[in-house]
Amino acid sequence: MALTVRNKEVERLAEEVARLAGETKTEAIRKALEMRLKLLKGKRGFDRVLRFLEEEVWPQIPPELLGKGISKEEEEAILGYGREGY
Repeated sequence: MALTVRNKEVERLAEEVARLAGETKTEAIRKALEMRLKLLKGKRGFDRVLRFLEEEVWPQIPPELLGKGISKEEEEAILGYGREGY
């Protein structure tokens, strides 16, 4: 499928990116689209994790604990640190 660009700003950007990267406009556009696709897929994954936390995890936390941080001692116990710091 052929792609025709009829937007001067898109053409200018493609030319500048291609020139700076030392590649063809086609290659610059392909790489830019791959990067955007990866970003969008990652965001979708993040949104799924956030929705899971909001719907499944956080409702199970007692209200008095929500927003409460943990002490240094609790954090070190979770990380497996002893009295010596390791």
